[in-house]
Amino acid sequence: MNITAKAENGRAVISIKGQIAGWRDSEKNFTATVDSLIESGVKDAHLYINSPGGDCFEANEIVNVMKRFPGTVTGEGGALVASAATYIAIHCQSFTMPENGLFMIHQPSGIASGRKAEIKTYLDLLDKISQTYYDAYMARTTMPEKEFKEKWDAGDFWMNAKEAKEYGFATSIGGKTDITEDTASMIVKAGYNGPVSLTVAKQINNPKTPKQEMELNALLVQFGLSASMSEGQFIETISEWKRKAERVEMLEKKEEDRQNAEIEALLNQAILDRRITADVKEDWREMLVSNFESGKKMLAAMSPMKKPVVVKPLGNNSGADMKWEDIMNDPSACEKLMKEDPETYDRIFNEWVTKNRK
Repeated sequence: MNITAKAENGRAVISIKGQIAGWRDSEKNFTATVDSLIESGVKDAHLYINSPGGDCFEANEIVNVMKRFPGTVTGEGGALVASAATYIAIHCQSFTMPENGLFMIHQPSGIASGRKAEIKTYLDLLDKISQTYYDAYMARTTMPEKEFKEKWDAGDFWMNAKEAKEYGFATSIGGKTDITEDTASMIVKAGYNGPVSLTVAKQINNPKTPKQEMELNALLVQFGLSASMSEGQFIETISEWKRKAERVEMLEKKEEDRQNAEIEALLNQAILDRRITADVKEDWREMLVSNFESGKKMLAAMSPMKKPVVVKPLGNNSGADMKWEDIMNDPSACEKLMKEDPETYDRIFNEWVTKNRK
């Protein structure tokens, strides 16, 4: 996060750009600068935000610092004001969105790990910050609460500048802002699925040499594009392809994070239930990553242990003599048996399930 504060024309000018993170690294200097400005007689502040959001707790702390100004706090957005950044924006007495800007709100979220008590403490804290955000949005919006609650529960609520003003989150609409390739990438990574138009000037009026024309034509053929496409159109098409690829990458990363969180929760619960011991947690994690559904089924079928189990090596056990108890705490042995002798695996697993689920 790049957060700065300075005096300009008798007021404080504050800028927040990029991901809201690393507040602890910026807090001391930023807070000291704000206090110094206030002590020098500065009462009003103007805030610029171009951010995909970030840590909801850090955004709340930034708002608390902004509240120190005794005068009026106004604000304006860049191309993107999303997630936790919107919480900062709605605490300005007035907020202007650019004509081509995007505004997105959603519920605070997070991932917790650790012991049961630690996870519960985090969830309680997340409930409180979520309610704080909800109340702040409700105090600002012109939407009926039922309609807003539906948007809140549905997930990401994207608005253009006109909609942000209509719903009360912005007070005015300004002119267009610049959208560079980096800004477009930031918008896509924030989860926006609509088109993003760059405002970068295209040098399409400059005359080209015959060599440059040949190079452009060769690129159009290589990418299977129309030979009549201009250089500017070619650049915009490639940029759009890049943004789509980033969107796919972002969705894949979200799915990977979701599954990792589910795996962590399954393993923590299995340890709490004494289905497995902590020393084999990472082995089970590898099993779940490679074959999630099978590993999940195995964990669900296991009964809580009354005492620590010493895992017996497979040794030379034949398929006929092997029992599920021989491998139940050894994920690598389970996986090996599944691959090398699936019939035996199914037999001993089904025998064990039948015996323990009566």
